[in-house]
This record gives sequence, structure tokens and C-alpha cells, in this order.
Amino acid sequence: MRIVYLSVLSLLSVRAFAQRNKTNDSLQQRILNLKAVDVTGSTDKSAHMLSKIDLQLQPVKSAQDLLRTVPGLFIAQHAGGGKAEQILVRGIDNDHGTDFGIFVDGVPVNLPNHAHGQGYADMHFLIPEVIGGAAYYKGPYEASQGDFTNAGAAVYTSFYRPDNQFVKLEYGQFNTARATTLLRLLDHQPEAGKRDQNAYVAADYTYTNSYFDNSQQFKRFNALGRYNIAVNRNNTLSLIVSGFTSSWNASGQVPLRAIEDGTLPRFGSVDPSEGGKTSRLNANLQWETKLSDRSVMKQQAYYVRNLFDLWSNFTFYKEDTDNGDEIRQWEKRDLFGYKNTWQHQGRVGAATLESEIGAGARIDLVNLGREHVKERSFLSNEDSSRADIANYSLYVSETLRWANGWSVNMGLRNDLFSFRLRDHLQPDNNGRRTAFRLSPKLNICYDIAPSISLFAKAGMGFHSNYANVAVHNGQENAVPRSYGSDIGANFKLCSRVLISATWWWLQSDAEYRFIADDGSYENVGRATRTGVDVAVRYHIIRQLWADVNVNYARPRLMDAPAKENYIPFAPVITSTGGITWQSVKGLNAGIRYRYMGKRAAIEDNSVQSAAYFLTDAVVKYQFRRFELGLSAENVFNTKWAEAQFYDESQLKEEKAPVMDFHITPGTPFCLRGSITVKF
Repeated sequence: MRIVYLSVLSLLSVRAFAQRNKTNDSLQQRILNLKAVDVTGSTDKSAHMLSKIDLQLQPVKSAQDLLRTVPGLFIAQHAGGGKAEQILVRGIDNDHGTDFGIFVDGVPVNLPNHAHGQGYADMHFLIPEVIGGAAYYKGPYEASQGDFTNAGAAVYTSFYRPDNQFVKLEYGQFNTARATTLLRLLDHQPEAGKRDQNAYVAADYTYTNSYFDNSQQFKRFNALGRYNIAVNRNNTLSLIVSGFTSSWNASGQVPLRAIEDGTLPRFGSVDPSEGGKTSRLNANLQWETKLSDRSVMKQQAYYVRNLFDLWSNFTFYKEDTDNGDEIRQWEKRDLFGYKNTWQHQGRVGAATLESEIGAGARIDLVNLGREHVKERSFLSNEDSSRADIANYSLYVSETLRWANGWSVNMGLRNDLFSFRLRDHLQPDNNGRRTAFRLSPKLNICYDIAPSISLFAKAGMGFHSNYANVAVHNGQENAVPRSYGSDIGANFKLCSRVLISATWWWLQSDAEYRFIADDGSYENVGRATRTGVDVAVRYHIIRQLWADVNVNYARPRLMDAPAKENYIPFAPVITSTGGITWQSVKGLNAGIRYRYMGKRAAIEDNSVQSAAYFLTDAVVKYQFRRFELGLSAENVFNTKWAEAQFYDESQLKEEKAPVMDFHITPGTPFCLRGSITVKF
């Protein structure tokens, strides 16, 4: 058996993932014996597969938690459980998704010109139990991916045809409860006189008071429906509709000085009226046509409706000593998209040639604003605008493979952006702007032997900016470029150890920092990052595996003086890993750690954030139609800060602003149990 090994988490070939896997085999195989695994590189998509064991054996409260399975990627929540988390990877604080793309069933999750951050990526609409495939990318090397993918991307697909129906109930500390179900509505297997078609629905409801003194009263409802039909021998149609709605209270970011002097409990709140409500609806139509034995055309049309309200207070009483500084950020968005992809397999002399050509259009129509409020009651209107952003793209990707182990992928992508801004409060800001980006890609791989493979990647990427920036600052600021390269190796030792080591470099022409409380945009200048990613998977005995990922980054501002060029809160040293047990008798267990090292809080590195080391554990037992689960977060009850910021604020009793850390305390020890019935 020959299986492509792309990284420490790669268990299946990329080609198998790229094709529709109607039986979901990619996530149902058990952990494999490494003796049967040949190490080989692949330039198909530069993708790394995530196995089902990686997706399941760690505490998961929502789909957003699954991002932690990407080696070197950390997330942080700092305004209640209902909004998108911060994403930190490869020396970049991505805010909520500025440089890391997320796609679900081909629909982009990242939202440009969002009220709370550029590229805002909230994937809470996805139910974790319906994920049928998952992969991740590092760097800007994939021609099919454009905006917001400088640092990489995560790609998720829902089940094409689920094997089981189920009902799952969970309950845990802090009055946390969750109920999930998946039901098959139709399942006609291909046979004489019948079309291959199936349909299912899934739903999920979550409630928690959380561990803060101010009850979070978090409520979220998710739903998904999918219908697939083979229209004829050569055409297959899929309709996927999903969405969610949620509401919550939040304790916000609390000043460290108030916790340390005892005036505020660790899980307390300065402004208990913070919180939010949000909803998203996705309608996704996919049509696949088999043109010949070697050619396929895929078309996709999608629509997204996004509603967002967030009440936050970052500075407390710094700006308004009487009413406080609470703001409401809101948006109403309609997103329309279309993609057409043609794939062909052929030959050029002795080499095989895999071709992919894709074209797409995406249009975001966004109404958004910011208001000054007190306890969620309106005081004044600070911003109200309409932004229309269109992104038209065309790409070509060609992959040549030779029998001697060499493979080369060459890609070229062109993106055209159109920005239109209408400022309802300041009409002088109104305007239009167009911008384009040409992004070449190159991936080279050489399989020296079945146990070692070398690879090198290079490419250009970009992320778009707010319409305000684009309209008034020109193309270079509207769509700043990035330049990246990876050099590394995958190899196997003693038939039991798989190792992936990568040196990488990423440079950006401009980085805009969005300041949420006043809606301003600060260009911190050019930045360069270099780093090393090392991943190891060790097959100890038949049922026992160990893995470790160590990531180092050196992020620096290029236009600042030496020793004053640190990038605040960019991750430097991170590590994740654990031990996994998978028994043939139905017992699965895992214990995992994650470590975030100290980070510079200001440009001269004289102030640093606190590091943390956490341990989580999961045990699952399957017996016939039943599965029992027990998960524990923060097993050793470590005191840690999930999100950390360093800026000015002023408390009610203070006479002047104070520069200080503002943190969101991370979860204490939390135990949660579950029972699943399959039928």
C-alpha cells in the first residue's frame, strides 16, 4: 500500500482528497502502520491531510477549535464565545483572519471590510461532527487560493454520504450543555432504475454560562442540510444549506493591574454589558461534469447572508469619563460568488501533466457602522458606511511528474479588485478604486528514496484592505503583496518515525493594523518573518502514537531601527503535541499539550506577554451503537491568559490613562462528558 506522506499529520494522498470521496474514507481509516508508508512529496496542492484521529482526540467546543489541529496554529477568544477567534500562525497575529484563509465546502469564510476586522473568519456555523474531509496549507503557494491566504489556509468539507445517523448529548461544568443530531432523509445507492442520490440534515444547540463571574448565557443554534444527486452518468449536483445564530454576554478584556491589586476578580468584568449576537446563512450549489475519462469541470454558485452585532469596551473610561467608552460594531452583508474549475490529466513526453484552470467572481455588499453606547443603549453615531467590494480571479496551475521522482508545479493567479465606498456621515470620503495582483507560484519536489523527499516552494500572495484604505491610498495599499518561500524535507527513520522539517520566509509590503475602538487603520510598514517548522510522528507500538510540533518564527519590521523593530504579539516559539491510543476494542484516548512562548508586547521588546503551557485530555469508548466520551480542558488548572493586549485604558477611579496588559483569562479546569447513539 502506497500512501503519500506530506507532513506529520498526512495520512492520505492529496489526489484522493481532491476527488469527491463519496464514502468519506479519508477520515474513516484507522491509524496506519508506518512500515507501509512511503515518504513522497506532492505538488498537487501543497496540502496536508488531517486524519480523523487528529480531528477528534482533543476537546472541541465548536468548529473553530478544530483549527488547533493545524500544526503551529493557535487561536484565542477575547470577547465571549460567539465571535471569531484570533488566529496566530507563522509569526503572524492574523487578528481574526487577515492572512489565514478558511474555506468550507468551497465557500470562503473570511469577510473583507468586516465591522470588527479585515478578513474576519467566523466558522462557528460548521458543525464539527459533519466534517467529512479536512486539509491545511502553509504559505502563499496554492494558485487556487487568493485573498487572505499569505500564511496559509484550512479547508473543510461536509460529508457527501454519512455512514450513520446519530444523536449526541454533552454536559459539563459551568452549566454547559450541547445536543447534536444527524438524520438521513434519503439514501438511494446506485442501482438499476434508481439514481444515486442522498440527503441528510444536521442540527446542533449549545448553551453555557461559562466560567466568568458575569454569566455568559451563551446560546448558539446550528443547522445544515445537504442533497446530492447524480443527474446522469456525467453530471452530479449538490445543494448545501447551512447557518447559525448565537447570542452571548462577555466579560471582555480586563486590566491586569486591577486583578493584581485585588480590585477585580480574575474572572470579573469592568463592563458587564459587553457581548454580542451574530448569524450567518450559506446557500451553496455545486455542479460537477465529467467531460471525459481525463477531464472534469466543476461549477459552484454560493450566497452568504451575515448579520453581526458586537458590544465592546476596550478603554473603559479613557474617552468618556461619564458614560464610558463602550461601542457597538454592526454589519449587514450579502455575499454572492461563482467559481468554475476545469481539471485535466494528460502527458507530456515521459511525464504526466495535471492541469487546472479556474475562474471566479465574488461580490460583497456591506452595510456597517460603529456607535458609542452605554450599557448597549445608543449615545452617538461614530461611523456609518456602505462598501461594495468585488474580486474577479483567474488562475492556471500545471503539475508535471516524472517517474524518476521529480515533480514540478507552476501556477499563476490574477486578481482584480473593485472598491466602492459610500460614507453616510462624511461624504468627502466617498470614492472608487480598482486594483489588481498577479501572483506566480512554484513548487518543486524530489523523491530521493521511499524514505526521504525534498521540496522547495516559492510564491507571491496578498491580502486586500478596507475599502477606506483602498479608495484613499492607491493600489499598493489596497492589496499589499507578500513574498514567500519554503525549503524542507520529509523523511522516515527506522520504519516508525516520520519527520517533516521546513525553513520558511515570508515578507509583506505593508501591514495595516485595525484599531477597533476608533475604527482607524495604522500602517506599521513592511515586515519580514523567517522561521522553522518541525513535526514528528512516532509509532511507538501498534495502538500507541506520539507526535510533537515545534515552530519558531522571527518576525521583524523592516523600516524600523534595530532593536525597535519587533512586531507586537507576533508568535515566536510555539509547540503542540501529545500521545494517542487507539484500541481495536473501541477505546480511544489522547492527552495533548500546547505551549505559547513569550511575545514582544511593544516594538523594543522591553515588555513581553506571559507564556503558557496547557494540557488537555480526551477518552472515548465505542460499544456497538454507543460512544461514551470524557474530555478535560486545562487538566492541571493552570492560570493563563488566552488573549493579551498592551495598550492604554482608564478605570472609573483613575485620573489618567494607564498603559497596561489587558487580558482575557483562559479556561480553568473543565470537565465535559458525552454520549452518542448511532443508528
